[in-house]
Amino acid sequence: MDTIIQTYRLSKKFKNAEVIKSLNFSLKKGEICALIGKNGAGKSTLFKLLAGQVLPTSGEIQLFGKSGKNLDAARKKIGFMIEAPAFFPDFTARQNLEYFQIQRGVINKRRIDEVLEIVGLAKERKKRFKEYSMGMKQRLGIALCLLSSPDCLVLDEPINGLDAEGIMEIRQLLLKLNQEKQITIFISSHILAELALLANRFVFIKNGIIVDDLTKEQLNEKSKKQILMSVDDVAKSSQLLERTYADIQYKVLPNQVIAIQNHVEHAGDINRLFVDHGVLVKEFRIEAHSLEEYFLGAVEERTND
Repeated sequence: MDTIIQTYRLSKKFKNAEVIKSLNFSLKKGEICALIGKNGAGKSTLFKLLAGQVLPTSGEIQLFGKSGKNLDAARKKIGFMIEAPAFFPDFTARQNLEYFQIQRGVINKRRIDEVLEIVGLAKERKKRFKEYSMGMKQRLGIALCLLSSPDCLVLDEPINGLDAEGIMEIRQLLLKLNQEKQITIFISSHILAELALLANRFVFIKNGIIVDDLTKEQLNEKSKKQILMSVDDVAKSSQLLERTYADIQYKVLPNQVIAIQNHVEHAGDINRLFVDHGVLVKEFRIEAHSLEEYFLGAVEERTND
């Protein structure tokens, strides 16, 4: 599989603050990779390093196998949307893209019509930018990214501020670009539930360090259903579980809660086991972790150890 982006021990300091710390990361052709982290985790800084908007303090970036002086040429194969593009409010979509086409030296005259069609703005080409909805503005931003026919898109919060319909439109557009045009996508968003519908890989970043890197299948496995039981005797409950189920996977949580990760299909039997042996079950429920819960739980736990 071809490597689009590769970083080796990449770091970035601003004054005394190290925002990116010795980061090793690779993005393969065809992936939709979600970069997930809280504000200040280093997401936008990593994107700006890849775009050449800021220079690394140390380490190396390779794009399409190119590095050093060849990076600028390689960046032309990537469409970056890191901050909202400065479109002219009184220009139409076509006029705005014509300006950037000249600025960026894109020779193909038909490309503007092609990208407006791809992002669903072909019928809105005469409407002025200031009359656009937020969703239309974001789609025009993606059209600008596509102007130079890139192999990869790097998108920082492309669905920020959109309503539910706008979010769905952007998701469908990005899936179409990935599946039909084979465009690799590296994306960040605060809307983790939406990333779960879009991405096939999830990279969690905290304080400039990658703390987890999961495929969609691995995330589904880690965030699958579990049994939560509030009991009056955690020690006795643990012994009963271990004696009855040799492969039991469970955690003891605060407030005398036991979280059982496997044997969910035996939830009724486990409840009966406790009751039959005199354990008072105060609360019993089955739930699935969301992407948010996985991030706030497992990742936070891991990085605070």
